[in-house]
Amino acid sequence: MKLFRALALIALLLIIAACGKKGPVRPLLANLPDAVSAAELVQRGDDLLLSWRLPTRNQNDSPLEAAPVVDIYRLLYDPADYCPECKDRSTLYASINPELPEPAQFSDARYTLHDRQVTAGQGYQYRLVPKNQHNLEGRSLSVRIVVVPPHEAPSGLQGTGLDQGATLSWSPLTPTNGTDLLGYRVYRREEGVTSPATLLNQRLLTVTEYTDINLVNDTEYRYQISAVLKQGERMLESLASTPVGVTPRKDL
Repeated sequence: MKLFRALALIALLLIIAACGKKGPVRPLLANLPDAVSAAELVQRGDDLLLSWRLPTRNQNDSPLEAAPVVDIYRLLYDPADYCPECKDRSTLYASINPELPEPAQFSDARYTLHDRQVTAGQGYQYRLVPKNQHNLEGRSLSVRIVVVPPHEAPSGLQGTGLDQGATLSWSPLTPTNGTDLLGYRVYRREEGVTSPATLLNQRLLTVTEYTDINLVNDTEYRYQISAVLKQGERMLESLASTPVGVTPRKDL
């Protein structure tokens, strides 16, 4: 009985002695860039468009001292046996410096990178890794997609020049392969300009005509039309139509 009491007293003393001791130190959140935000990967015709916004804070919520470089790693995979948990076999595809973003483009606070070397039926994964000014990697983010055969382009695009404007019309697209037509997008590029074409309508057109205004007379503009379709839960954009040139003139 005395032995039992002694053991109980020792156990109680050990418990009391342990009180107030600190547990294991929790690691602080890293002073490294947080992941990019609003990342999107979409198929446009037979190209892929990867877009994102830069992080503005570190993982510990402190502000970034400078806009990070983003390294982009690409992985090609077979959709039938792809294993997201398997070892990463991606290779560096591009390194985007915000001060000189080529081959990406910057517009409306978003960076966009075109991948024009893709194959229907192939899966593509892109891992975006921001790096701070000390070349230290932050939190990565991955997006993936399986490329499908692109839908044919709208046809019959015609354009007429106006005084500081242009009118366009085209033939209605007949959806195929179980797709539903949602509307059309209009793209414009000035002749001789190498930058990507500008999307003119943020809302999809449900008619087959469009009027462009506030143009410079005697300057040729090149227009293309694409269709946006839905296949199951997936949004698809068709191939772009054959470009048509229009030159606004005051005497037209």
